[in-house]
Amino acid sequence: MSSPSPVLISVDWGTSAFRARLAAADGSALEAVEAAVGATGLTSGAHEAFLETQIGGWMRRFPGLPIMLSGMVGSRQGWVEAPYVACPAGAAEIAAAATSVPAARIGRVVVVPGLSARDARGAPDVMRGEETQILGALGAGGRADGLFVLPGTHSKWARVEAGRIVDFATFMTGEVFAALKDHSLLGRLMAPPDATDAASAADGFARGLAAAAALERPGDLLHAIFMTRTLGLFHELPAQGLADYLSGLLIGAEVLAGAQGAREACVVGSLGLTARYRAAGEALGVALAPAPENCATLGQIALLERMGAP
Repeated sequence: MSSPSPVLISVDWGTSAFRARLAAADGSALEAVEAAVGATGLTSGAHEAFLETQIGGWMRRFPGLPIMLSGMVGSRQGWVEAPYVACPAGAAEIAAAATSVPAARIGRVVVVPGLSARDARGAPDVMRGEETQILGALGAGGRADGLFVLPGTHSKWARVEAGRIVDFATFMTGEVFAALKDHSLLGRLMAPPDATDAASAADGFARGLAAAAALERPGDLLHAIFMTRTLGLFHELPAQGLADYLSGLLIGAEVLAGAQGAREACVVGSLGLTARYRAAGEALGVALAPAPENCATLGQIALLERMGAP
């Protein structure tokens, strides 16, 4: 039985990582390459050459195959800026605003634009890459509506209606956790989780979630963060559980704020983060159903169909 033919070279190029897939029509990866090279870390003019080193073999084997890039590669600090599309926006609006880049070394590539939105106070918010993953999750789940959470350095909570992203909010959960853990007083008492003492990590995470559930006023989170230190000082949590307490507190606060009373959502992300968010959601009364890990590729295929590509 012959293997399926590729329809797209799918590239998800974020701040810290590069992922490319030689994708079949169903979104499966026939072949894949990854590198710890972020799109915003390369100097001007270096993106095309790096991309060729990663996907050049595919291009020679499948000349003319569409190449689509999403993520921070389309930011002002990336390869070429693909302007933001204002919400509400779905596949039609995003595809229409895609930026075509005539690359001399590899031919034409298409860069997916990001999205912008404004919150209830009129403050602006943006996303890049997550919009493509949401489109993929919609197709994978056969749905057109719902609440979606995309955990990470800058987590996104997005509301979709009739296949269009109508609004979203960003939470700097991952970045704040890393900054507090590695560059503040809180990290001094922490110890990495011990495989023989998983209970400490689980207990710390549960206590963090409980502390998040108890938050009542805007400033309460700042007080609860400091408890990461005092719980260690008074030996109420072992050193191996302190980082998990902080993680549970920040993720719990995010889930409660992002869900805004909703009882279910779809979570799109890596297996590890998805499991962590699902555990937090279960403790806080928000059922988080996992989406496939190849949502970025599925979303790009949906955009390719909108563009009328073969």
